[in-house]
Amino acid sequence: MTIAKKEFSDKLYERSSLILMAIFIGTLFVYIQYASTFSDVVQIIGVFFPLMGIALGYDAIIAEKNSKSLNVLMTHPVYRDNVIIGKYIGICLNLFCIVFFSLMVIMASDFLISGKVAQLESITRLFFFGFFTFCYLLIFASFGVVTSIILKSEIASLTLGVVTWINLCFALGPTIIMLTSIITGESMFDSTDKFFSTGYLLFSISPIHHFAEVTVGLQDLSYGTFNVAKEINGFLDTRYTISYLLNYYWQNVLFLIALPIILIIGSYISFMREDI
Repeated sequence: MTIAKKEFSDKLYERSSLILMAIFIGTLFVYIQYASTFSDVVQIIGVFFPLMGIALGYDAIIAEKNSKSLNVLMTHPVYRDNVIIGKYIGICLNLFCIVFFSLMVIMASDFLISGKVAQLESITRLFFFGFFTFCYLLIFASFGVVTSIILKSEIASLTLGVVTWINLCFALGPTIIMLTSIITGESMFDSTDKFFSTGYLLFSISPIHHFAEVTVGLQDLSYGTFNVAKEINGFLDTRYTISYLLNYYWQNVLFLIALPIILIIGSYISFMREDI
């Protein structure tokens, strides 16, 4: 817990993290005022907020190694698993703060603009939205921790994280469209079932696809893509019960929960085998 507290406070008061968090939450607040649908708001979160996850994880271990503070820490009666678990607890606490403040901005903006009174059903759906957002951002934070263990410099870790973010979140749609055209030999404008089914299969490799489906029922949130909306608009659709939505989106929910766990286990094993 001592390591977790240090990691939490270091990231919480780090100037770059504060600036990045202020920019994203400020942008979210302004965007809510002009967004025509909630899908537009979720797109901002799904596309740009993963950068916060990467910023929290990319130097988690590598900064300690390069400053030799990790070597000093290991001379004390501290086990390696205490270090990596403490780091993750600190990162999770920071992510919780980011998601919490974002939800407060969304709730305040929605209720102030519409004049509606907060209902338990709306708050419950927003809670599920926050949980899925937390898991989604934890995927990128965990990936950042993995790169901080494997790579030798903070710049290399950050670069790999940003390149991954661009390919999985920002430019995923055009990339999938191009790959689908190559595989099927058809164009998006042909609008054939084969094209869209192949594209949907390829989309399933990206976390933003699963985040988009469980939150707003869209296939993708990245820019320049073709969006196939489902009849059920994710967990924010109050026409359906929570149990029904869990049964309908169980694969997406499982992916969002399982992938960060797999990355955490991978980083744990890599760190335990690291030569320090």
